[in-house]
Amino acid sequence: MSRNAGDASGGDTLSGTDPMKAFQSPDAILEPDIMTQLTNYMKDGGQPLLLVNALSSSYVGMPEMCNLMAGWATEFDIDPVEVMQEAVKEQLMSKFDPEGVDLKFMSGSERPEWLSPMIQHPFWRSVIYELSEQHKKCSLLNYAIQRISDAGYQGEIASVATASTFLKVFSGVLLDSLDKLREEDDVGLQDRLPDLVKVCCQSEHTYLFTQVLLFRLMKTDRGLPLKRISKELESGVLEKFNRPPLVSILRMLLAGASSNVASAISAILQSRIPSPGDVMLLHRAYTSDDPPSTYFLRDPDFFEIMLSSIFVPSFKGGVVKQDHKEKYLWLIAYAASVQEEDERITDTSEVQPTYEALCALEDTLSKRTAGTDLTPILKNLLIAIETPVASMALLYWIQFVIRETSYIETYFRSHEVPVPLLLIEEMAYKHPLQQANIFGTLVDFFEAPLELNPEIMMTYRKSILDRMIYLIQLNYAMPVLDYIQVRARKMDQSLSMHFVKKVLEMVRGPYSKKFIEGMSQMIEEIVEVIKKTDTEAVVRAWLDEVASQPDDFEMATPPSALDAPDAWLTTVMDLRRRLDETRR
Repeated sequence: MSRNAGDASGGDTLSGTDPMKAFQSPDAILEPDIMTQLTNYMKDGGQPLLLVNALSSSYVGMPEMCNLMAGWATEFDIDPVEVMQEAVKEQLMSKFDPEGVDLKFMSGSERPEWLSPMIQHPFWRSVIYELSEQHKKCSLLNYAIQRISDAGYQGEIASVATASTFLKVFSGVLLDSLDKLREEDDVGLQDRLPDLVKVCCQSEHTYLFTQVLLFRLMKTDRGLPLKRISKELESGVLEKFNRPPLVSILRMLLAGASSNVASAISAILQSRIPSPGDVMLLHRAYTSDDPPSTYFLRDPDFFEIMLSSIFVPSFKGGVVKQDHKEKYLWLIAYAASVQEEDERITDTSEVQPTYEALCALEDTLSKRTAGTDLTPILKNLLIAIETPVASMALLYWIQFVIRETSYIETYFRSHEVPVPLLLIEEMAYKHPLQQANIFGTLVDFFEAPLELNPEIMMTYRKSILDRMIYLIQLNYAMPVLDYIQVRARKMDQSLSMHFVKKVLEMVRGPYSKKFIEGMSQMIEEIVEVIKKTDTEAVVRAWLDEVASQPDDFEMATPPSALDAPDAWLTTVMDLRRRLDETRR
């Protein structure tokens, strides 16, 4: 392709009506078809002297200048390829003309041959992705996206909006994404879901297509976990289109809910306040001889709303009357514990124990003034934690106590761990599926401003940090590390050093590339402080262990095609060098 920006938009080339003018363009002698143009010019009676003067005077030597700059960049340990690629990308982003390229390359029956080698290169694929985000109606870019999908790069284009333009491309991306999500744990799921949500929620049509597919897959063997993805899509489409009826009506239509059940559940989810009338209607339906499927009740938002209405004193719906509470709690227990197979109830034996656990917890908490000492009821609370849904109810209550009462200001002592944090730690151990909610709660507590003197506030945050470190011990590692890494620059250095030391004393290799990079960046922020403390020995031992780690650990977390394969090792070696500077 020509280096002239005009060529990308159908501008003048050497084959124009004034060949001499073309020969006078910068670096004309380097154009791909220069030999053909020279031959034609001479055949048409052109003057050789004028031609030589035009080509010599127009020569700029841009390639040699680029080579010279590349040599200078190398001298300063800068990757010249990366610099050149970024410069090319910047020019393309600013000068790309979608109408011009469509007219030049897509108006005929032939398709550009140069596209095939381009899409084999990671850099050019990334350029096409970025251009397609800016020019969604460009036919050439849409065609390129189809070719990239056909070449097997569906995983890359999952985050590209135009991937949803063509059904074949969209189907390939969707199936590839679902296949990869099938093998992911909760942490990996959080990393991959945003791209899937983005492409599936581009329009109402792609959302409908995906939800219908997921609903059918949910009915297959081991298909229930797909409901998590379905719920994420609901949140994504609500955020983009802000149309709650689209979500609730489609959900109920797919599930085949009766009009009464559908309207009651939709009203609760949309208003986020369970009215007694809706709850009574659902209670009658699920205590009848032919109860509906629990699928309609098993919605995370529904559980949160129902539990909050009973266990959070500040719930905006007001206090639920005592004679209604039993029905609220029974409905929650039923939804949480009934076992179904092919939409037929097969086991209800856990409903009564779950209901009794919820009632006991509600009775215990209702007799205790919010914000008072929890030690006298600690035994009852530990019993409640044994039941998963009661554990979630207690978590909502603890959130209220810490955020909206003066419990910490009144009872926190620097030499003791607050009882609510100890309870949260027990929940994380007993119920791994609640660890994401627990981590979110700890983040809120860590960032919440309290009326404590700075020294006590530091000790309190250190207690919260220890609970986060315990989550790492329970294998909920990367979300915690990602959060602390982002907070490190704003966090007191003593807290960062406490986190680094505790984690490195606890973990053992081999380590994933992502873990090494995250921990190395944290150490880099506080390395000068580390050199003055006993944490240095722990950090040095870890860096030595990482440096000697075999490369096959990266198979679990393959680097991006554009990443330097030894970038993590370079960072580790640099940290070791900086630590060694104190010994000279």
